[in-house]
Amino acid sequence: MTIRAIIWDLEGVLLHTPDGNVPTSIARRLNVPAEKVYESFNSEFMDRVDIGEFTQDEFWNRMLDVLGLPCEDKRHLLDFINQDFFIDTELVSDILNYHKQYKTALLSNFSNALRPMLNDRWRMDGTFDEIVISSEVHMIKPHPEIYRYTLQKLGCAADETIFIDDRKINIDGAQAIGMHAFQYTNRSDMNRKIQEIVSQG
Repeated sequence: MTIRAIIWDLEGVLLHTPDGNVPTSIARRLNVPAEKVYESFNSEFMDRVDIGEFTQDEFWNRMLDVLGLPCEDKRHLLDFINQDFFIDTELVSDILNYHKQYKTALLSNFSNALRPMLNDRWRMDGTFDEIVISSEVHMIKPHPEIYRYTLQKLGCAADETIFIDDRKINIDGAQAIGMHAFQYTNRSDMNRKIQEIVSQG
């Protein structure tokens, strides 16, 4: 086995917020209890947004309605998108270094709002060979189809690939089809684990 490709998740790995996670940052912006926002994010409707059945804007409308907040409060959510999201630029540098030797990909469960931010705001050009967004391909992690789709795009077998995600359920999904996968905690741990897997080849 030789590693040929490395695949990264976005939110919780490359993409962060000042409060540590998206629901907590949104709760601060809207001045509501964080657990209420968590309920919206852990709902079936959120999965349907990620799979492309509804847009990000429709999700915001639904969440405000559930929270009993006026539509005008959507401005706080736009402030969250524009001001509270940030990319770990040191991790991007790591990925660019890996890109010199391996194929690289981004695999994210995310709404239709992601592609414009990747292209226009975060300037991720040249970082990844492939970018797979759940809402565009109508598949979501941890279902095996989206991992197989990403492998096909990369032209790699499962055992030639490392997958990195912050959620254990997504790691389990990747391992179930034979990919090398581990849960992200920090950059140094990530780099150590990548090297351990590569050295086994």
